[in-house]
Amino acid sequence: MDKYLRLYAEPETAALGGLMEVPRQSAQWANVVVIPACNESADFLRPTPTGTGRSLIILVINETDTAPEPVSLNNRALAAEVHKRFDSVWESSEDGKGFKLTLLRDEPANRDVLLVDRFGKDRRLPPKGGVGHARKIGADLAAWLIHHQHIRSPWIHCTDADVRLPETYFNCSDAWLDAGPEYAALVYPFRHCGLEGFPEPDEVLRATHLYELSLHYYVAGLKFAGSPYAFHTIGSTMAVNAKHYAKVRGFPKREAGEDFYLLNKLAKVGPVLELSASADCRPIEIAARRSDRVPFGTGAAVKTISNLDDPLQEFRFYNPRVFELLQDWLKSWPVLWQSGSSDLHHYRPGLLAGLKAMGAEKALVHAFTHSKDTGQFTRQMHTWFDAFRTLKLIHFLRDEYFPSVDYARLQAHPVYGELFTVTKRL
Repeated sequence: MDKYLRLYAEPETAALGGLMEVPRQSAQWANVVVIPACNESADFLRPTPTGTGRSLIILVINETDTAPEPVSLNNRALAAEVHKRFDSVWESSEDGKGFKLTLLRDEPANRDVLLVDRFGKDRRLPPKGGVGHARKIGADLAAWLIHHQHIRSPWIHCTDADVRLPETYFNCSDAWLDAGPEYAALVYPFRHCGLEGFPEPDEVLRATHLYELSLHYYVAGLKFAGSPYAFHTIGSTMAVNAKHYAKVRGFPKREAGEDFYLLNKLAKVGPVLELSASADCRPIEIAARRSDRVPFGTGAAVKTISNLDDPLQEFRFYNPRVFELLQDWLKSWPVLWQSGSSDLHHYRPGLLAGLKAMGAEKALVHAFTHSKDTGQFTRQMHTWFDAFRTLKLIHFLRDEYFPSVDYARLQAHPVYGELFTVTKRL
């Protein structure tokens, strides 16, 4: 952690040394949650869930120099509302560092807000900056505070402004502090729905539910195939272990997909646990809405689906065959180890072509060279054939051999019809 904070963390963390000016009891928290915000109203500033003590929200209000004027106005209005509602406790020094930190106290709600200004003049994110950069700033600040014992829990909770957190939110992650292996990340159960402050027409709600169904279907397909990367990768549903976060050098500063790539890295240094919905761990509620904040993801997908003439007929799901072939590939590794051969020609044509296209033979040779037993060989292969290459193979099979199918055809599949029915109830 020392190395990460010294060499790879965002410069905002250096300003936290100024918290030494604040009485220790005013800079102590049980839990932390990071929220990037761009072009959001103040409606999401409802009280956070109660937990085992005072919580801290790290709110990163951000934009780039190319942001249109309405976005800048909304960001300034949000910051003004935060300052209006809460009492300022501490501010970082003004010395042209390109950011400003303000700690504000919300006494009645048993929480504080660390406001990060990356929207003001000379403080905006670089041209390619986006939600990934904003999440990294917030998570790096959280890692610093955890490392310096200002926050008791090791979990860096990550969510968004369009989310309503359940009352069980912090208690749910606390329950996994000492249970079993040391998890690299937790993924909360979730559901999209209409939320107060995010009014959308019925077609957007229907499009969102259809897209959510496809997300559950994809993860169910990966589980069916036996992939260790069978978990959701939604930025608003994650809690990341600070130590593992430092090991993988934090969020990638991408305009979108930062959640996918972070969890992909984390799964290689520790298990990622998908939490099941229960009375003790209720689902996160995510607002169903169209969005153009990022070039792809839920908001962009919902916008595309809601513009279809007949979404139920026109929207497509991965063909079940791609998951069956993925299963063939993953289940063959112990046999490959026993044979000692990297020859791929016994695989079915579509799978063979996909594996050759991504250089699987070279990866197998490397895994054979660096392994002493089946377990080590399998770990080597899973490190290479990660979530990104899994998706790449699925897309190859979809584009070249097995076109995606509509809702009705998927339901009729002898295996996936049953799986699809279960998925719909989630």
